[in-house]
Order: sequence, then structure tokens, then C-alpha cells
Amino acid sequence: MRSLALHRFLLRFALAGANVFAWIFIFQFFYLIEPDIGHALARVALLYALSQVITCLLTPYAVQTLRDGARPLLLIAVLFASSALVLLGGTFAAYWNASYASVGIAAYAIALGAYRAFYFVPYEIEVRGNAKRPRSRSAASELLIALAPFIAGIFIVSTTHGPVWVLYIAAGLIALSAIPLLYLRDIHEGFTWGYRETFERLFLPSHRPLLREAIMEGISGAALLLFWPIAVFLIAGWSYGMVGIILSLTFLIAILGRKLVRRGIRRAGLHRSQILNATFAATPWLFRIVVGNPLGVIFADSYFYTTTPRRIGVDALVFEQAADAGSYVDEYTALKEMGLALGRIAACILVAVVSLYVSLPIALVAVFLLAALASVVVALRPRS
Repeated sequence: MRSLALHRFLLRFALAGANVFAWIFIFQFFYLIEPDIGHALARVALLYALSQVITCLLTPYAVQTLRDGARPLLLIAVLFASSALVLLGGTFAAYWNASYASVGIAAYAIALGAYRAFYFVPYEIEVRGNAKRPRSRSAASELLIALAPFIAGIFIVSTTHGPVWVLYIAAGLIALSAIPLLYLRDIHEGFTWGYRETFERLFLPSHRPLLREAIMEGISGAALLLFWPIAVFLIAGWSYGMVGIILSLTFLIAILGRKLVRRGIRRAGLHRSQILNATFAATPWLFRIVVGNPLGVIFADSYFYTTTPRRIGVDALVFEQAADAGSYVDEYTALKEMGLALGRIAACILVAVVSLYVSLPIALVAVFLLAALASVVVALRPRS
């Protein structure tokens, strides 16, 4: 179990420092070569959608190979994640002709999508195969991971070729996280559906509630993990250092205040109130639409992370989202991972179209409003 926990810590720390900045690097790159900022955001949205398409297409194949063991899939996923960051770092370091830069960025998106497809379900299989989940994360490790954006942001602005080295260092840490995986007990799991059958079952009428909920969560996930950090970057005056400070400070407030706020809500007997849940689900997005300075960002995010009525499988510290945060693992987990990808694709298409034909601010407002609606739908779903 310690091996799995060590692997997860190294991976989360690396992603916490690089995941959010990688897409901001891409956004700024396209801003420099595209005719306007709206086109830059559209390119980012379409690349993120490409990554989700890869995840959706590869997930059924990945889970079918669980019969050969979950550990090999985790090692493959780590290879994809590390390679993705190396590809992006190499692109920004101009290791190949500038005309191929877009190809390198597309390769990053594809590798990242493959990582998602091969990682999350096998990881939950390994977790379930152990006596207990590694959820008793130490306060020290969580605080250290929360500081990763700050460390990365300061490193970016204070060193030569900072963005490239942040990506390379993160890639190295991710590769290092593969070593503890070698000491895991390999767990084999059967998957009863074929590749084509998995897609057919995804759209069965009986699975529409699951698919609808997953799409809603995917929409809010894309808004939170991709478009909101870009908005924060713009609000922070295009400062990587300020983005790192804002994110780390927000995470620290959330870690320290989340239990207190939720305990207070439970003691007041309000945790089952659908009206309160819907309010907590929607209002953070409305705040995000109107904030215009770093303090407003810190308030909106702190409010969101301390009052979220239901988890949407988001690991905010590392800007990742997984199906049900591992509450169960079976064929339906794969369906939900695919549904999450479809939701993210829908959000990206909306942003791409609106930013191209209207403007970037309107595109961000549109996706945040859609995320608010999606979050309310999820918050109001019947409790099982």
C-alpha cells in the first residue's frame, strides 16, 4: 500500500506543478501566432477536445486488457504522461523546426488523452485490491502538493527557460513514480464487454441517466480545470508567478477550511437541503464570471472548494477529474469515464465556436454559465 501511496504522491506533485501551466503555455503560444486571442483560445479548446476524444476511444480498449493485469496499464499510463510533458517541453525548446510546433503540441494532447484512458480505472483496481484506500493522505503531503503551483510559478519567472524546465522536471518526477509501481501486487480484472459493445451500451436508454450525469460533470470539469485557469491567467495580468500564488493560496485555504465549513453545514442539518446544494453548486460559477482581480479569484475558488455539495471526482490540486472519485469499479466506471470525456468535448466545442465568432470573454462567460447549470443538475440528482 505504501508503494501505491508513494507513486500517487509523486504523480500528484508533478501534475500539480505542471498540469495547469502546460495548457497556459499552449494558450500563450497560440496567442503569439494566431490573429487574435479568440483564435488562440479556440485552438486550445480544440486540442483539449482532441485529448478527450483519444480518452474516449482508448478507454474501452484499456479496460479490456485488465485481464492481463492492472500494473502494466499503470506503467503504460505513466509512460504516456511523462512522454507528453517531454514532447511539450521539446516543442517549446525548439528542438525541431518551428513549423512543426503545432504537431508537437497535438502530440502532447494525444499522449495526455492516452494517459487518462490507461490510468484511472487500473489505478482504482489496484486501490480496491488493497486492504484500504490511500485516502488517509497526510496533512504534510497535501500541503506540499498545494504549494506545487507556487513553486512552479516562481521557478518559471525566476529562471532561464523556466517553462521548459518545469515540464521536464515534472516529466522526471512522473517517470520516477513508476518505480513504486513495480512493487505492487498485480491484480487481474475481467471486463465482459467488447470494444464495439461498450460504445453501444454507452448509449442504451437504460444508461441515459448515467451518461447524462457524466456529461454534466464533464462540462463542469472542463470549465474548472481548463478554462478557469486560463481566465485566472488573464486576470493575473499574464503573470505565471501570480497564478501560482493564487492557486496555492486557494488550495491552502480549502484544505484548512473545508472540514470546518462542511462540519458546520452538517451540524445545522442543511447538508440534505437541495436548495442549499443547488446554491452552492451554481454561485461559485456566477462569482467567477464577475471577478476581476486576484482577491476575487481567491474568494470564488475558496468558496467553491469549501462548499461543493457533491464531489464530481475532481482532484483540484492536480487539475484532474475521474469517474466517481473511485466509489466503485466495474464496467460502468468505464462508461462514466467516456461520458466525462464527451462532456468535456461539448464544453470545448462551445468555447471554440463562441470565441471564434464572438469573443473570448463571451466564450468564457458562456462556458461558466453552462458549468453552473450542469453543476446544479448534478447537485439535484436523487441520492441513491
